[in-house]
Amino acid sequence: MEEKIPPSEMIVHLGPQHPMMPGPFRLNARLKGESIVDSEIDMGWIHKGIEKILENKTYLQGITIVDRICYLAAITNEEAYVGCVEKLAGIEVPERAQYIRVITEELSRIQSHLLGMGEYASFLGFVSMFMFTIRDREDVMTLIDSITGARVTHNFLRFGGVKDDLPEGFAQDAKYVFENLRKDIDSYEELYSTDDIYRGRTVGIGVLTPEIAKDLGVSGPPLRATGVDFDIRKDEPYLVYEDIDFNVCTQKEGDVYARIQVRLDEMRESMYIIEQCLDQIPSGPLFPEGTPYGKRSPVMRVPAGEVFHRVEDPRGEMGFYMVSDGSERPYRVKIRGPVYPTLQALPPLLKGVSVADIVSIAGSMDTCTSEVDR
Repeated sequence: MEEKIPPSEMIVHLGPQHPMMPGPFRLNARLKGESIVDSEIDMGWIHKGIEKILENKTYLQGITIVDRICYLAAITNEEAYVGCVEKLAGIEVPERAQYIRVITEELSRIQSHLLGMGEYASFLGFVSMFMFTIRDREDVMTLIDSITGARVTHNFLRFGGVKDDLPEGFAQDAKYVFENLRKDIDSYEELYSTDDIYRGRTVGIGVLTPEIAKDLGVSGPPLRATGVDFDIRKDEPYLVYEDIDFNVCTQKEGDVYARIQVRLDEMRESMYIIEQCLDQIPSGPLFPEGTPYGKRSPVMRVPAGEVFHRVEDPRGEMGFYMVSDGSERPYRVKIRGPVYPTLQALPPLLKGVSVADIVSIAGSMDTCTSEVDR
């Protein structure tokens, strides 16, 4: 963005602390009247150095660390990290443990979308919607807590399996929660689709094209809302996703309204996936038998090599590149999260829109600054 501006224009800095932003980043907007001429994203305010921390921890200790990349995607962060170690060490995860992982990761996707939609609605002044989604999210968080023993940062996955089995009566608890959640998602969709003010602020606003999305590396719901049906669970199946029937949720418009609709549809698909898992889950061990791997392998040594493993995070492609030198710690770790490229899509989306549309467009992208600044 050019620093020299004519007298008829001005630069407004939104952030790094601002009510519209759930995490601190700065948006520098160049305005002409109420219209945005140009903008740029300024990040790095909460850098945590997680990649270097992981290189100084044992592999088991790293599971706790990756939870903190983004607490809304803690389980999928664990899946990407643990998957790297399992590939390097040649560990085959038992089928029952794979099903349990899918169940927890889809529950995590639901709670992430519920919070993201609630925050987004509050940005538009629809505060009551935030209260509705948080209420439903609490029920989903209770299901996650009953499996992992923690509501937010779980430390649940292990190399070759999971920490604990499903609790007794879980299937019945999930059935009760999903029955109510499906009704509530239908009511959210009806509220969004019938409110003229909401539609006026979302339909045709912040249109992301498939070309720009692919050029920038955008993934997840913002990409699928442009009509691109890319989903790692389908395109590069991991765990038992290959054995599960589900649709990749897409919309064609690429606007704010489409991005929210994709998340509504994805929550329905996640419930469908979990119900199939509960019907199909086999009995059996949680860890491979006859190997040194188990719940606790604090000084396990991983064979030397390098690997990249990616999964479908609630916000898109979460990938870990890991190099092992044969010791008890990873030699190098590099994380490719979904949110950094998503944030790069904001400036082209904001060009030409009014200042009032910034919160609508930025909120619909459902970013997590903590993950960007890892």
